[in-house]
Amino acid sequence: MAYYFPFNNNPLKTRADAQQMVRDLFTPLIPYLSSQGAALDLNEGGAIFDMQASALEGVARPLWGIIPLELGGGEFPWWPLLHNAIREGVDPTHPHYWGPTGDINQRSVEMAAFGFLLAVLPEKGWQPLSATTQNQLATWLAAIQHHAMPQNNWLFFTLLVQAGLTRVGREDLVDQALHQRYLEQIAGWYRGEGWYGDGDDQAIDHYGGFALHFYGLIYACLLDNPNEEYAQLFIRHARDFITPFSTWFADSGEALPIGRSGCYRFASAGFWGAAAMLPLEQGEMALVKGLWARHIRSWQHSPIFSERGLLTRGYRYPNLLMAEWYNSPTSPWWAMKAFLPLLLPETHPFWRSEESAACAPGPIFAMPAANSIAQRVNGHSIVHFAGFIETKFQWDKYNKFAYSTAFGPEMESTAYGHLLNFGDNILAFSQDNGIHWHMRHANKSVQVEGDTMQILWLAGDIEVETLITVLSDGGCRRRHRFMLHKPARVVETGFAVHQWHKAHSCLAKNSGSGAQIVLEGENGQSRITSLDSHAKQAHAAARAHTNLLSPRSVVPFLLTHLPAGEQVLESMFAVVPETR
Repeated sequence: MAYYFPFNNNPLKTRADAQQMVRDLFTPLIPYLSSQGAALDLNEGGAIFDMQASALEGVARPLWGIIPLELGGGEFPWWPLLHNAIREGVDPTHPHYWGPTGDINQRSVEMAAFGFLLAVLPEKGWQPLSATTQNQLATWLAAIQHHAMPQNNWLFFTLLVQAGLTRVGREDLVDQALHQRYLEQIAGWYRGEGWYGDGDDQAIDHYGGFALHFYGLIYACLLDNPNEEYAQLFIRHARDFITPFSTWFADSGEALPIGRSGCYRFASAGFWGAAAMLPLEQGEMALVKGLWARHIRSWQHSPIFSERGLLTRGYRYPNLLMAEWYNSPTSPWWAMKAFLPLLLPETHPFWRSEESAACAPGPIFAMPAANSIAQRVNGHSIVHFAGFIETKFQWDKYNKFAYSTAFGPEMESTAYGHLLNFGDNILAFSQDNGIHWHMRHANKSVQVEGDTMQILWLAGDIEVETLITVLSDGGCRRRHRFMLHKPARVVETGFAVHQWHKAHSCLAKNSGSGAQIVLEGENGQSRITSLDSHAKQAHAAARAHTNLLSPRSVVPFLLTHLPAGEQVLESMFAVVPETR
C-alpha cells in the first residue's frame, strides 16, 4: 500500500489545483502508453474480459478528466500519445487493435469516452487524425448501435457515441430511432425525488450519480441539439437529486460505501461536478462545490495507489476481494469523471464560490423513492436500506440493513459462518447446525414512512417481515417476524469497528436474556442490545480484508437457537462514530 504524493499533497483549493490533479493522475500512465501504445498493460492481472478491452480502458478512462481539462483551457501536453493509441486501437490490421464490440461487451463502455471526445472536443480528438484513422474510428464506434446492451446506464454510451459521430459529420452512421428509444427507456427508470434506478432492475447505488445523472447533464448541457424535452427532464431530475444525494456524504467528505464499483472511488464526486453546470443559486453552488471538493480530498488520507503512482483496485486500500469481475487494473481511472467542472471558466460561479459546509436535511430523512432512510450521527451518514439486491455481483453491497460512511460494510458476510464469523448488519439463518447460512437475497415489498421502514424479504425459503425504526439518538430498532419450519440458528449482526493500527476494545459482553455487546474501534463504538426474551450468545468476529474501509475489522453479533414455529427477534443497534 502506498501514497502518491502529488495527489495526496494537492490542496484542491483552486481550479489550477484541480487541473494539476488531472495531470498528476495521468502521469504514471505515460511510460506504459509510450512503450505499449494501444496495448497498454499495467501487469497487475486482468478482468473477466480480454486484455485488449483492459488496454482500451487505460486509454479511454483518463479522457473523462482530460477532456474537461482541455475544454477549460488547461494544459495537457500528451495528446500525441493518445492519438497514437487511437490510431493503433481502431486499425483492424494493427497488432494492437482493440477489437470489435459485441453483445454486452466492455468495449461499448469505453466507446462513451470517445463519443464525448468527438462531441465536445473534435479539434483534439478528430481533426489531428488521418482520414483513414477517422473512418476507422467512426466505423468502430458506430457498431455499438448494432449490439445488445444491458438495459441500464449503458444506454447512455450509445447516445454519447451518436453525439460524437454527428458532431464530426458522420450522422450517416447514426440510428435516430434507436436514439429516441433509448431516451424513453432512461426516462422510464426515474423513481422520483431525484432518484433513478439503474435500469430495469431498479438498483439504487452510485450509478445514479456518476452515471445516469452525470451523462444526463452532459446530454442536456454540453451536446449540440439535444432533444429539448429530455434535456429539461434531466436537468429537473438532477436538481431534485442534490438534497437526497447529499445524505450519502459525511461532513468530512466520505461517501456512503454502497453498491458495486467502489474501486472507481472519487468518481462519486462526478455528480457534484456535473451539477456545477446547473443554473444554481449562490448558496446551492457553494454547497455543491463543498461536496465535490471534500469528497475528492477525503481520499488523500487513504493508500489507494501503487508504488508507481497507479490507482489500485479496492476501496480505502488495495483489495481484490471486494472487486467485481469486470474490474481490470485500468478500471479505477473512471475516477477521472470527478473533474468535469474543469470545463467551466475561472469566472464561473462554481470556481468563484467558497465551499460551504455540509447541510444535512435533518437527523432523520426518509427517502421512499430510494427505499431508504438517512440518519445523521456525529457528522456521518447512516442509510437504512432496502433497495433492489443486485445478486449478479456481491450481495453484501446491496443487502445490508444499513450502510455507513464511518463503519464500512463487510464482504463475504456468511462465507465463514461455519466458524461463527459474520459480516455486518445482516440477519442470517442456518438450518443444518451452522454449516450453511442464508441471509437476505430478495425484497418482496418495502414501505418507508417517516422514521420507519417495513420490509418483506426472503432468506432461502424463509420469509421475514422486518420493521426498522430509526431513532434520533443515532440508534435503531430492528424487529423481525418469521416462521421456521424446523429449528434454526439465527444471527443478528451490528456495525463493524475498525482495528487497522490499534486493537479494538470490548466494553461490554453479556449473554443470556437481554444479551448485549459493545465494541470500540478506531472508527467509534458499535453496540447491540437484545430487546426480546430469547437467550442469546454475544460474540465478536475478527475479520481481515473483508471491510471496505479497513483491512482489519471486528463485527459484533448475537446468536440464538430457535425451535420451529413463528418467532420474533428484536434488538437495538447503535453507533457512536469518531468525529473528525
